[in-house]
Parts: sequence; structure tokens; C-alpha cells
Amino acid sequence: MNDIRPVQKLRSLIFGSIAAPASVPARVEARSNRSDYRPDIDGLRAIAVLAVVIFHAFPSLLQGGFVGVDIFFVISGFLISKHIWEELAAGKFSIKTFYARRVRRIFPALSVVLLACVVMGWVILTPGEYEQLGKHVVAGVAFISNLILWKEAGYFDNAADTKPLLHLWSLGIEEQFYIVWPLFLAFFWRYSRHLGWAFMGVLGISLSYSLMTVQHDVVADFYSPLTRFWELALGAGLAYLAARKPVTSAVNRSLISWVGLCLILSAILIVNRDDAFPGAWALLPTLGAACLIYAGEQTWLNRQVLSHRLLVWFGLISYPLYLWHWPLLSFARIMESGTPTVTVRLWLIAASILLAWLTYQFLERPIRARPRSRKLIWMLCLSMLALGAIGLTIKKQDGFKSRQFSMLNGDYSSMQLGADRGKLHHECGLAEAQKSAFQYCLKGGTAEARYALLGDSKAEALFYGLVRESKPGRQWMMIGSVFPQEREASADDHQQIKNRLALETVIENPSIKVVALTVALRGIFPVDSNTGFITAAPATDRMADYSRTIQLLEQAGKRVVFVIDNPTFPDPTSCISGGATASPFLNQFLRRKENPLCTIRYTDHLAGTQAYRQFIGALQQRHPGLTVYDPTPLLCDIPRNLCTISHEGKFLYSYGDHISDYANSLIARDMLTVIEKLTP
Repeated sequence: MNDIRPVQKLRSLIFGSIAAPASVPARVEARSNRSDYRPDIDGLRAIAVLAVVIFHAFPSLLQGGFVGVDIFFVISGFLISKHIWEELAAGKFSIKTFYARRVRRIFPALSVVLLACVVMGWVILTPGEYEQLGKHVVAGVAFISNLILWKEAGYFDNAADTKPLLHLWSLGIEEQFYIVWPLFLAFFWRYSRHLGWAFMGVLGISLSYSLMTVQHDVVADFYSPLTRFWELALGAGLAYLAARKPVTSAVNRSLISWVGLCLILSAILIVNRDDAFPGAWALLPTLGAACLIYAGEQTWLNRQVLSHRLLVWFGLISYPLYLWHWPLLSFARIMESGTPTVTVRLWLIAASILLAWLTYQFLERPIRARPRSRKLIWMLCLSMLALGAIGLTIKKQDGFKSRQFSMLNGDYSSMQLGADRGKLHHECGLAEAQKSAFQYCLKGGTAEARYALLGDSKAEALFYGLVRESKPGRQWMMIGSVFPQEREASADDHQQIKNRLALETVIENPSIKVVALTVALRGIFPVDSNTGFITAAPATDRMADYSRTIQLLEQAGKRVVFVIDNPTFPDPTSCISGGATASPFLNQFLRRKENPLCTIRYTDHLAGTQAYRQFIGALQQRHPGLTVYDPTPLLCDIPRNLCTISHEGKFLYSYGDHISDYANSLIARDMLTVIEKLTP
């Protein structure tokens, strides 16, 4: 007969409890039955949350305040692992009870904040912004915000402060940790001789991975749970030490507490957003928090400072304060299309504190007073599922596009790009097996192509207009995303192999008479992502790369056209202004200001891209037969020295700095007159 004891142990772990082994020290069992509340840890929570709030509201005032999240990780790892450890010692631990406790702790405040964001977003956000919020609500409900945000952008990117639920990344990491951690502790509880090594293993592997990852991918190091688990494991290691009651003199504990405070203050004052964080920098706040926790509540610093009534009060409301403060600041940033005034930010902090206290007093405390209510747990879970369904609906409905059209600076339907892509053929002269390697392999008709477009997504945006506006029998094809091949690229570079293959395909096609090179300015020069203005010289000799490509095409008998990139604008959905509601009274408070970058001066655009135009001029001097086409006069009102995102009620741009179908038709009609002169 099979031994059923392992199955019984698993069932007891999930649904019941695990009995304490006979070897468990009596002192550990005894300690699990007494109150172990430490006010100094609430004081440490207060320092962490206030550092984060001040950093988000006034980043120049407290440049390293974001390390407060790392302090939270250590506190969480300590308290939750300590509770699990004590319940294992008392033979009362079960996964079911553990997650019921997490639901009571996490869901109430999170549900209210998510609902508030959905409501505020409906009033304030554009369809594109609201669609993204819906996706972030779903991610928040599923506790995968860190993974979703990882794919989108870095924590400190320019768009970060327009994402009201950005801060939920930390909850994602915590809950991902607690999926496996209770099982880890329960397993090693039965093999307690190896528990210390197991702690060191998790901590060491995760920390080492973080130190390696930060060298080449700071965003991944920031958001990945694997690079963050060591911070929670550090707190768990403290819980392991606390259970063993190490003997440390009062003098040493006092010294350790002061060292901990110095480490935390150093992190808050020294670390900044430009550092490779977390990496080794995260050791400052985490070790500092570990020192203060280890020192114990009886040291003077912990007893007199961290246990001060005001700090303890902030510690008690730290979780809802963390949840509330960022959405308020973010929505204000969106409405202002810039950083709100100091006065507004101070009022928002005050509102965050008030909302946090109300949430704690009238929601969290009553729910915690009913720890055995299964009905309450189910209600909280259903509320989160309902919010997830709402977020998914917002995402599926594209942010409910009918909202706020009256405030857009043009006809919303003209914002479209690639409406007729379905009519194009998946053909560009490449073999069938090669097509999948390219993002774009398109042709406008069944006849042989006469013209070819090589480039990136900017080329794609133009391609639709060229196909639409071309005469019958003068077909276009496109291969992308490809760039002029770098001379010194390695032979096994995947992108360079694609670049070479695309160029050879066009050169060897006798029907191709004209090749248009259309690559974003940022593909040649480093640029500011907001303005598109050049910030530095190219990292490599791009002049030689482009010159070599043009030479090869001209030697093959092709006429070459270089298409100048269009001005850079923000997403057109941010180009709105006016009251957000139908109520004149409410619009005194709910009024969006237009993004100032939705209109730029033509002379500023020329000045910001001067090096790019000099680059093109030098290229033309090297190749007198090169035709340069500039669409800027069609996109800017040069006599008025003005470049705008719309023209005569139609949007010139679709997403980011990509032209719309309306604009690509305008440009194509003009550009085709130039090209037809090259090949009569």
C-alpha cells in the first residue's frame, strides 16, 4: 500500500494546521502566544512612507525618498515570516488562514483606491489614458503590476507621473513573494537544521542576480521579483534570528540602532534616481531597516524616537497613505499637463493623509475586528474580481472613446493610422521563410513594385499614404524595420543580418527604380523623448553607414530619396483642454490644461534638430544625385512660425510622433510629384 502521510501533510498545510515537531524549543512556543506588537516598527513604517510621499511630491527636496519601499520590503518580510514561524511552532499554521489574513490586510484599502481611480479616470482621462488605466487596474487586481510596468517603461521615465497606479508595482512583488514563501518556510520547518542555509541561499542568489542585472538593465532590476526577493528574505532572516533569541548586550543593540538610522538617512539623502538602483545601493536602506528591527524596542532610539506617538500614528496609516498619495499627485499632474504648484502639492499630501486616516479608521479597523468571518473574505474577493472585470471592460472598450471628444483639438477619427492595412499584400521580394524576421513586408498591389521604402515605423506611417495616393501601375513595397548597415557590426548581429538582406533584396530587384530611406531622427541621433530635440552626437559614425548604403543603391542604378523626419509631438490624446464635466461649478476644479508640447515654434524645431539637418546636408554633398524630401512645410505653418498637432480640424499625428492617415495622404500627394520626376 502507498504511504499516504505526505498527502495528509499537504492537506493539513493548506486546510488545517501543522503540528509542532517535538524538538521545537519550549520558549518559541511560549512566545507565540503573547502579544508581540512593536510600536517602533510602526515608527519605521512612518519613516518609510513619509520618505516616499515627500519624494513623489517634492523630488528635489528628498532625492532618495523612493528607498522607503525597500524599507517596507524588509519590514514585511520580518513581520509576516515571524507570524508564520510562530504559528508553525504552535502547530496552527495553514495556507488557507495565511491568505485569508492577507485578504483582510490588502484588499479593503486597495479596493477603495482602485474604485476611486476608475471614477476619477472616467472624468479626467482621455480614452487612451483611460484604456491604460483599465489595464493597470487589472494588473493591480492580479498583483502583476510590476510585470506590466516592466514591459511599458522604467519607473523614473517621463511618463511615470501620468500613470495613477504606477505605485502598485511594490504590491505585485510582495504578493509574488508570498505565493512561494509560506510553502518554503513550512518545508524547512521540518528540516530546521538547514533553515539558516536556506535563508542565506535565497538572499544570496537574489542579491547576486540583482547586482548582475543592474549592470545592463536597470528597469528589469527594479521591477523583477527575482531581483527583489532578497529584500523580503532579509526581513525573514531577522524573524529567524528573533525566534532563536540571540544574546546581544544593550550597548551593542544601541550601537546597532544608530548604525541603522544612519544607513537609512544616508540612502534617503544620497541615493538619487540616476543611480543604478536597486543593485548595491539598496543595501543602504535594507540593512538600515534590518539594524533597527534587530536592535529591538528597548533601545533608546527605538523607544524614544521610533515609538513616538506621531510616528506610530503615521505608521498605522502607512499602507492606505501609500495607496492614496500617488493617484492624487498623478491625476493632478495630468490635469495640469505639468508639475502642480507647491501649494497644490501640499494640499494633495494633506488630502492623502486625511483619506488614509478615514480608510484606516472606518474600513481597515472594522474589518480586522472580524478575523473569522468567511463571508467578509468572500465579499472582499468578489469586490476585487468586480474591479478586475471593470478594468478589463475599460481596456476592451478602448477607454470608452466617446468621452471628451469635445475637448480634443481635432476630429478623433482623423487620428487613425493604417486603416487600409488589411488591403495590402504580405509581399516584399523576400522568400517566404524570411518574411517573418521582418516587422514590415508589405506591397500595395499585385503588379511588380516600382518604388521601395526602407526604414522603421516612421516609414510604415508614410507607406500607407504612398500606396493610397499612387497611380495604378506605380506600386510601392516596404521592408522594415531596417536601417543602413553598420560597417563594424559583428557578423552574427541579428539586426545587421536583416539590414543586409533587405538592402540586397532591393538592389537585386530590377523593377525597383526608386528607393526611399525613411528612418526616425532618433535612429541616428540621441534625442529628448519629449521634444525630439537632439541631445548628443551619434554613438557611431552614422554618416559612413548612410553614405555606404546610398552608394550601393546608386551603383545598382536606383534613385535614392532621403525623407526628413517629422517634428515630434506628444500623443494627440493629451492635447485637450477645458472643463472635464458638464457642470460649470465642477469645472472650476476639474479643468485640464493642454500639454504645452502640443504646439511648438517652427524655429525651435529647426534649432533642436540642427545637427540632423547638417547631417543630411553633408550626405547630399557626398552624393549629388541624392534627393532630399522635407515634409515639414506641410506639417508646420512656416509663415506663422508654428507647428501644431492638427490642421483644419484634422489630426496630423496618430500616436506618439507618428503621422496619421490624414497627414500621410497630404505628404504622399506632394512627395509623389517629386518622385515621378525622377522616373518619368
